[in-house]
Amino acid sequence: MSVRLLQISDCHLFTDPATLLRGIATWSRFEQLVAELPHVAPAPDLLLVTGDTAHDELLTTYQAAVKQLAPWESRLRIIPGNHDHRESILATFPNGCRLVQDRLNFAVQFERWQVVGLDTHLPGSTSGRLGREQLDWLSSHLNATRESWTVLAMHHPPLLVQSPWLDAIGLEDRDDFAEIVRAHGHVRLILCGHIHQAYTGSLGHATVLTTPAVGPQFRPRTEKLEILDLPPAYRLLDLQDSGQWSSQVMLACK
Repeated sequence: MSVRLLQISDCHLFTDPATLLRGIATWSRFEQLVAELPHVAPAPDLLLVTGDTAHDELLTTYQAAVKQLAPWESRLRIIPGNHDHRESILATFPNGCRLVQDRLNFAVQFERWQVVGLDTHLPGSTSGRLGREQLDWLSSHLNATRESWTVLAMHHPPLLVQSPWLDAIGLEDRDDFAEIVRAHGHVRLILCGHIHQAYTGSLGHATVLTTPAVGPQFRPRTEKLEILDLPPAYRLLDLQDSGQWSSQVMLACK
């Protein structure tokens, strides 16, 4: 038996769909990508939304996003990014996450795999932090689920990505997180957003993958922000019972 995941990230939506982000209409990109998802075959078992859903952090923006994603309700899990609002996410996606020690997490168990969502949102900051309580929860959870191959989903990558301006707003407690991952060899994948580009790295026995944005795409390895003229994107992952996996980034058709 295999498990198929579909990850989207960094939609950066506004209540007013005409609002532009750095000259880009994020709502039209979101609608373009969402229209493609029903045609993905085989159909994904889980849709992961890994942060920065609402750039303006308004409840009305999340309510509009929920309507677009309604067909995925039972298969959708969501975590916050730096441009998000926890209470609004919980109010509009009540089945997509749970509140654990003031953080929005989730844990989905399949036959041989589990997918665990982590909350790196740090109010008032573009950087991220997991926090000691959440790290302790993660360590305890991983200790109790050593028989399951594990995917961790989080907004901020736990690695430096060779873009100084992005590394300056990365995960503040990445060393503490790395210590936990290295102690748990059944963690095979760490899926992230935040950097608006595809990046691959490693941490312990896990591969770290970032996914390009639904919103603006960033040029890799730059000193300052540069935007690429690329369509919205998502990532597909297929997980095998053996612990092996495969992944590809898909660009939405114009």
